[in-house]
Amino acid sequence: MVKFFYKYTRLREDFFRDFMLRATPFKALNDPFEGIFNEKQFKDANNSLNAYFTKQGNIVDKLEDYELDGIMGTLQSDFDDVGVLSFTEDYTNPLMWAHYADQYKGIVLEFDSEKPLFQDSIKFLGNRKSRFGKPYLGHIYEFPEKVMYRREMPSFDRPEQLQPNSDGEYHWIKFLYSLFFTKSNDWIYEKELRSIVQLRDADRIICTKDNHLIDVLSKCPEIRTEDLADGKIQITYPNEYEMHENMGDESIKAEIYMHTSSFNSSSIHLFRINPKAISGIYCGCKCNYKKVQMLVKRNKQLAHLEKSIYKMEVDSHQYQLNRKPINI
Repeated sequence: MVKFFYKYTRLREDFFRDFMLRATPFKALNDPFEGIFNEKQFKDANNSLNAYFTKQGNIVDKLEDYELDGIMGTLQSDFDDVGVLSFTEDYTNPLMWAHYADQYKGIVLEFDSEKPLFQDSIKFLGNRKSRFGKPYLGHIYEFPEKVMYRREMPSFDRPEQLQPNSDGEYHWIKFLYSLFFTKSNDWIYEKELRSIVQLRDADRIICTKDNHLIDVLSKCPEIRTEDLADGKIQITYPNEYEMHENMGDESIKAEIYMHTSSFNSSSIHLFRINPKAISGIYCGCKCNYKKVQMLVKRNKQLAHLEKSIYKMEVDSHQYQLNRKPINI
């Protein structure tokens, strides 16, 4: 586990008020290979799992093609309902500054892995505070994990690759994990770590406004709404909302998510970040660092960053960026 990880982003004033980051659906990521798997991968994985359970003395039924198609559809839906928060191990990469931090006009946020990443982290996983708890179905990886880079797509033709860690473990976990955290070698410069979350758990959704959505929202006045431009609406849940409502499939939050995901394909899902987890801010060499200073100074939750703001400067002898401390 790395001690610090980083997020390249534009300089957004609203972040310094609400501390929210977007979880991007797999189908909206900039790599077209994300969130997909082919029939051979699935059938190899299914055969490997059958071989493993048979070896354990279990009776494994041979499934019909339509049953296998159903399992494939279920696994694919797992990708449709989760989002990725992307981080990196490196705050000095010139390509990352150009691609993801508004061409050096943005910032990099540094996070301390020993602090809870998300607000409302009132559960525990081992000795670590957690927002979402144990991911029984392998859909959630709250604490960022490293992406693996390779030329070949993941293969699943050997039973030991998918062997469950325990009898009670969901047997498709390692299949999903490999697909969640494997990318082409072409992306290796990103040194990515990613957190995987369920989009239905979002603290804020920005989507198209419609009458049905308004009717659902009227059932819970605690949920704040704000009309935006171009017919959009912003939906914000109270802190620890899950503690106040039954969060089953019939919950208001589940109904809102189903509607905004099914009928609002461009919906944006935002999650509250714990400001205490932010351990530093790096301003790009073209960034208005005085504005960053002002935004930090305005928010008492960021008082611990007084001596942890830096400006990136171009080295005079090598193609590299160096950090220089900025005093508030």
